[in-house]
Amino acid sequence: MKKIIYLFLITLLSISSFAQNIPFKIQKSEVFKDEYGESQIVLSEEDGRGGILIVRSYKSSGISPNSGYYFEHYDGNLKLLNEYDFQIKHPVSQKTPVVLGIFRIENKIRIIEMFYDLNEKSYICIANSISVSDFALEKKELFRFTRDEIKEYGGLSLSETFYQNANMKSLINGSFGAPSEESPFLFNFSLSGKSEKNSSSSGNTKMALVVNKEQNTFSIVLNFNKKDHSDILKIYLFDNQLNKKIERDFTKDTNDRKYILQNIELSKDGNSIYLLSKSYPKEMKEKENEVKYQFEITKFTQDKVESQIFDTKEHFIGSLKTIVKDEKLICIGFYSDQYDKRYKGISYFELDSLTLQVKTSKFNVFSEQFILDKYGKIKNKELKYLTFKNLFTTENNELIFNAEESYITSTAGNYSTSGGYSGGRTYYNYDDVVSIKIDEEGNLLWSRNINKRQTGDELGSFVSYTSTLINNDVYFFINASEKIKNLENNRIEFRDTRKNKYNLNLIRINPNGDFDYQEILDDEENEVPFMVSNGIKFGNSVFFLGKKGTKKQLLKVSI
Repeated sequence: MKKIIYLFLITLLSISSFAQNIPFKIQKSEVFKDEYGESQIVLSEEDGRGGILIVRSYKSSGISPNSGYYFEHYDGNLKLLNEYDFQIKHPVSQKTPVVLGIFRIENKIRIIEMFYDLNEKSYICIANSISVSDFALEKKELFRFTRDEIKEYGGLSLSETFYQNANMKSLINGSFGAPSEESPFLFNFSLSGKSEKNSSSSGNTKMALVVNKEQNTFSIVLNFNKKDHSDILKIYLFDNQLNKKIERDFTKDTNDRKYILQNIELSKDGNSIYLLSKSYPKEMKEKENEVKYQFEITKFTQDKVESQIFDTKEHFIGSLKTIVKDEKLICIGFYSDQYDKRYKGISYFELDSLTLQVKTSKFNVFSEQFILDKYGKIKNKELKYLTFKNLFTTENNELIFNAEESYITSTAGNYSTSGGYSGGRTYYNYDDVVSIKIDEEGNLLWSRNINKRQTGDELGSFVSYTSTLINNDVYFFINASEKIKNLENNRIEFRDTRKNKYNLNLIRINPNGDFDYQEILDDEENEVPFMVSNGIKFGNSVFFLGKKGTKKQLLKVSI
């Protein structure tokens, strides 16, 4: 990667009135090859000298396939300065290793891993700490469970956790739960409820890991489901030196309720863990014309555990996301009216971080502009299958909340007269993008819909999108066909195409909610297509990895 190709592209599209001049700069590394067929950027960090450290996860093929993380240190011109290959290797006695998360705290990259050791007869969680400066490796055990202890908790399946993490866009998002048929993506706001029905089976252990924004602490929570219909949570909190600050067992009796964990979040000072859950008490089933569930927020500290229940009145909310913003504790998500299977807007709850009392609750209906964006005219029809993607905070403490219509469709297989079976196909759909801005008090400022139709694989690396906030403008990077489809009422739609024919588009939404777009890379200018859903923000730039067979290339787009 010695030769750097600089491209300065400022082009004006004439496809529609939306196309504008968006100033940007593009840098590409030279095309390179490595042995890792499956590779994607999972982390990037500033080196403090204008350069950047990029970490790629990989899986290599062959007779003895390897997996691990590849560290690459570049200067400001994308010149490779140093590299390090961290292969995940285990002796034969260590079975079903799974990575729970990768993140940076202090001057080290932490790769948290768990496996079952046959010799120790224990499930062991360790931290692999790799120095950013010299790639020195240290290992430290964080906790362990003996086989007998796991039996008391109700069982543990690392293979299921491996499947969950293989489908994560981020390994440190604090979410519980595995993808399901109708909710394939974490933080999915589908109204079907199907994933909730399947989320409490005995022996089905779920794990969540989260790092606070200040990067001074992280938490790991394991949720065990026992045969006696009780949920046991094992809760850990560690400081930036991997010292254990909290270890606590927390039991919820589920005989009289269905209990679904949503997500965890950490306080700014790194001393408190907030657990959000959703429950369906039996007594609420007997009430007519009311929502049958309630949300519960639980706060864990070294000294005590506190909980607070809050309901959503006559509205239905499939899922909420917990946010710690300065001194505020916020829960946010999409809602619908009762008995309606279509989302109507965005809900906002502000809780007191000390008492957990609800201070503010608001339900903001989607704007008329949003409905016009999506349908071209006002219609009694809104969104389903919304998947939370990004949350940004502006300079004025406003929140930008981005989501995507993500769902699975499939075709049934057929039996032939000769007795053979032709299997059906599964499609992973990545459609419209939703962007919403609310003020510091939870009031809707604007909501916009970007029309998009795409299908991809389970990870959706080349479809979907990457979003970032720069100078209070929201930017979206989307791969699409060369021809942007013109819709009625002065609207456009980004359409899918063959992977090697993708054109990279940049969409901008300004602080007032007005948006424009521009094509910034044509497929004829690229030797490889870029994995647009795995972009990593760094200052005013976003990095993408391109891949075509064994060829790879690094792309930097600066705004």
